[in-house]
Amino acid sequence: MEIDRVEMLRAALTPSLDENVSRFKTLLSSDTNVDAQFRFINCAETRLCVIYIEGMADDRKISDFILRACVNLPPAPGRRVDAAYLMEDVLEIAQCEAEHRVSELLNSVVTGMTAVLIDGCDEAVLLETRGYPARPVNRTTNESVVIGAQEGFVESLRTNMTLMRRYVPAAGLITECITVGTVVPTHVTLVYLRGVADEGVVEAVRKRLKGIDAKTVQGLGAIQQHIEDQPWALLPQMLQTERPDRAASCVMDGQVVVLADNSPYALIGPITLFHQLHASDDSFSRWQYGTFLRLIRIIGMLVSVFLPGLYIALTDYHMHLLPLSLLGSIAEARANVPFPILVEIMIMEFSFYLINEAGTRIPQQIGSALGIVGALILGQAAVSASIISPILIIIVALTGLGNYAIPDYGFGIGLVICRLFVIACSAAFGLYGFCMAAFVLSVSVCGMKSFGFAYVAPIAPRRPHNPDLLLRLPIWLQRRPMYFAARAHRARGQGG
Repeated sequence: MEIDRVEMLRAALTPSLDENVSRFKTLLSSDTNVDAQFRFINCAETRLCVIYIEGMADDRKISDFILRACVNLPPAPGRRVDAAYLMEDVLEIAQCEAEHRVSELLNSVVTGMTAVLIDGCDEAVLLETRGYPARPVNRTTNESVVIGAQEGFVESLRTNMTLMRRYVPAAGLITECITVGTVVPTHVTLVYLRGVADEGVVEAVRKRLKGIDAKTVQGLGAIQQHIEDQPWALLPQMLQTERPDRAASCVMDGQVVVLADNSPYALIGPITLFHQLHASDDSFSRWQYGTFLRLIRIIGMLVSVFLPGLYIALTDYHMHLLPLSLLGSIAEARANVPFPILVEIMIMEFSFYLINEAGTRIPQQIGSALGIVGALILGQAAVSASIISPILIIIVALTGLGNYAIPDYGFGIGLVICRLFVIACSAAFGLYGFCMAAFVLSVSVCGMKSFGFAYVAPIAPRRPHNPDLLLRLPIWLQRRPMYFAARAHRARGQGG
């Protein structure tokens, strides 16, 4: 039976309407699948069959612009009813095309489109009738900004493409549709600005998307794992954003955006380490404010990764490097704590992220109450019971705040794993282990690539770039495009 279905999918339509309808009834399991609808009508003395999925297609569009138009059509002497005739003179839906491949017709029907099969014709008309419920465009939930646009991507691919065109109203904005997944297809759109994006980068992304060999691809998270350069790297090599304005800004810089159906965010590549530290507020604020906020994020990142490891190395191995007054305060605070510093930090790290994960998963109404209970009551109780020293509470709090200052969620999780690595090395070898861990992480980051471009460029290796990297200088100085844009566009930017 499975072999027969595969053969049916590979086949093309035949002039026999009954044979074609029987094939689609088998593929859609119409005997048990109540959503699959087959409506037979007569159009100018020619039998037609309208196939759609109830709930996915808009019933009003089908009734008003397909059924009514075909039923009321008088016979046309000397004119054969075929796909071209229906599209040119009968059907009143703008988006329609002729299709003869069974697999393409089936994939389109299950996504909400409508197929019209014609007796005596080996082509069907495929019409855009999607009308399933969708979430309206609302504020972003994870990338909140104080100043700037407030719209976020939604689960509808068509809506997301429209948002991109609103922010980049240019004729050169290209949207290429690609289908990934061999059993359950997922529609993906490749978005780039022709003449600005490098053709080599566009071709690399296109080739990797078409090369995905998986039965099903669950959204952009799975797509990112299939197409990134180094799947074993801790840090993401593509930027995830739920903000159309940020995605549009990257498109105008020569980057490529990947959208997918049922995914309320976009993937952007190639990127650098510095893209992970930028936020949309930076572009809407004066350059002094944007520079200050970026410095805060960079300091927060360094504190998040290195502060706990440095504390362990100094207090366990190199106490002579601490001022005597500070050393006395630490010793007094830890006088009654029964655990080593490593165990103490791991308890606090685990507790902190357990509270964070629980606050993320529980209903929003009691999330704030959980934060108060976890952060205040449990922390105070742990200090009062001499399980945790007060200074460690301060260090873990600073570490968590530094991690939360990172705009990108995936990048923040990668930094958590890096911090645990630094803690382990510092606990084993002191400052020597701390320095070795920092060196290993630095070398690993410098060796990473995003679609062939160095992760820490344009600093290493040195590349021409805008003064909008670590610092954000005045907008009138930002005339040079990003180094991974098309060469001709970079030349025009340098001339301006």
